[in-house]
Amino acid sequence: MARSTELKAKKNHEPAEAPVPSWQRDSVDRSLRNARARAQARSDRFVSAAIELLGERDESDFTIQDVVDKSNMSQRTFYTFFDGKDSLLLAVYETILRTTAMPMMRERCEGITDPVLRLRTLMEALSEITAMPARLARGLSVLHLRLAESRPNDLAYALEPLHSFIVELLGDVADAGLLRDDVPLASQAALLQELLLATAHSAVLSGGRSTSVDHLWAFCSAAILRTTS
Repeated sequence: MARSTELKAKKNHEPAEAPVPSWQRDSVDRSLRNARARAQARSDRFVSAAIELLGERDESDFTIQDVVDKSNMSQRTFYTFFDGKDSLLLAVYETILRTTAMPMMRERCEGITDPVLRLRTLMEALSEITAMPARLARGLSVLHLRLAESRPNDLAYALEPLHSFIVELLGDVADAGLLRDDVPLASQAALLQELLLATAHSAVLSGGRSTSVDHLWAFCSAAILRTTS
């Protein structure tokens, strides 16, 4: 008991740790920000190189070394950021979705006040995206299917912006009292996303759209909109 009290008293008399000077803290923070920015720039170069290659040839026709050569970086640097080709291709898929596809779809829907018309416009926008340069569109579809098998959880995370947008659009339809309420909105969003992606991949990989946007909308609207008696 006496020893415990003695140790406690000794601990209480230990000098407090000196505060870090503000200039030192700021310099460390600045150094970390700069290092993070440099790392981001290097990883972006690999992704940009892979996107260029994907527009030039099939995904199976280029190697990590091709990406390294095109980026003018080293293979050692590549493995600092990616654990292999699938990791890089996932970054490519997510980058194109977040920086090109999603802004395009949101822009097409912007300014449309009718929630049902906004949902149809999403389908039209997705159809337009599948009409991008044929080799790149095909590469992305093949990449999606490959990631669905090898990295399904990562693919689901990459698709989150699209899923959130579909939920947002369906929520607006529900707020207007026009969405069926016997199936949870989350289930409708998941089913609609799968149908739209499957239709897009089918159109790209088959070389032409077998299902028109009008027919796709007729089917989807009949499935999700509240029926009027």
